[in-house]
Amino acid sequence: MKKVIFLFLVLIFANCSSEPSNELSNESTNEEIIIVSGLGKTSSEYVASWNKLVSDISSDEDTVLYFSINPDKVRWTSTEQNTLFYQFGDIENTNSSFVINIAIRDEIVDSVEFFSPASTDDVTSQRTKLFFLILVAMADETLDKDGRESVLSKVGLYDEVNSPEQIGGSVTLNNIQYVVEPLIDKGFLIGINFYTTRVLDNS
Repeated sequence: MKKVIFLFLVLIFANCSSEPSNELSNESTNEEIIIVSGLGKTSSEYVASWNKLVSDISSDEDTVLYFSINPDKVRWTSTEQNTLFYQFGDIENTNSSFVINIAIRDEIVDSVEFFSPASTDDVTSQRTKLFFLILVAMADETLDKDGRESVLSKVGLYDEVNSPEQIGGSVTLNNIQYVVEPLIDKGFLIGINFYTTRVLDNS
């Protein structure tokens, strides 16, 4: 019987104990963290808000460096200039790099696609959960820590599954759609894509 991810999911979403993850998910610090969402803003505003949030939730220099987006290394994926690409930790371990794609429409951030590698090592698992919580916070600044955790739960990241194909789900909240999709190769989970997208009210 294949038990491929089930350890991966448990490690990520059970008892992650990294310092910044606790600060964002539990808001255990006395200092209030001001979150400014990035969807619907310019790409430079999105990056600036992301980096401010990272610096607010951790005082560890290495953690801030790893999770921050270096504006000088953000690149367009094509000449059409409708999607920006950034790879986290590219010099640390290219086999377990996290990747963010920022889709631009009418010069503002319309949606974000984030790739997390599948891994059962503790460091990657803790990083994955923190990245996912940051993505939710960047999509909707009105959510508190319970609201952010609820989003992760509703997209299936706390579900018990028997195969990689069963991972994932979607939910729309406050005009933001959140989608989780597994990336599978030959029956094995190789990663998870997490999407946050603005849902425009055309009524």
